[in-house]
Amino acid sequence: MPFIQIMLLSLGVAADAFACSIVRGTVIRVNLLKRALVLAGTFGVFQAVMPLAGWVIGYFFSGIGFIASIDHWIAFALLAAVGAKMLWDAFHPEAEERIVDDGRVQIRPAIILGIATSIDALAVGVGLAFVDVSILKVALSMGVITFIMSLLGAWIGHHGGGKFGKWATVIGGLVLIGIGTNIVIEHLMA
Repeated sequence: MPFIQIMLLSLGVAADAFACSIVRGTVIRVNLLKRALVLAGTFGVFQAVMPLAGWVIGYFFSGIGFIASIDHWIAFALLAAVGAKMLWDAFHPEAEERIVDDGRVQIRPAIILGIATSIDALAVGVGLAFVDVSILKVALSMGVITFIMSLLGAWIGHHGGGKFGKWATVIGGLVLIGIGTNIVIEHLMA
């Protein structure tokens, strides 16, 4: 997988963490840097670990004979499903979450959100087990990009930019669908 695809994939899966960080940033009143670092660090770690776990699961199934003939379709289906889910979520948000800002660094909510925003990275990891890719490079890229995007998102949210979250999720979903489509096209052209 070329470097540019790894970066686009990383940006795609980081989109929901970015959007969530914007929302969380809107309610942070004190200790912005400390709380943003905890949130971004949590999101980054989960976005790096989950694709590794997904890859292990996918690798187990990739050894089954008939799967090798459809592996590119599996990768496409998983990436497209995650992308479509992100698009759905962008236009059908859940009820607004009320967060009380008492000034403390909140680790438990960060962990819960870290797990929730990295489920797509798990699915992407499963799909990547079926293509030729260095999963360690992808996982590291996903973690670092998510960390940076989450810090930026918390800052944007804190400074009144809560409107960008929806569009970050839309772009992320479209990028994942595009990468899945590219995998199929490359396989069919080979």
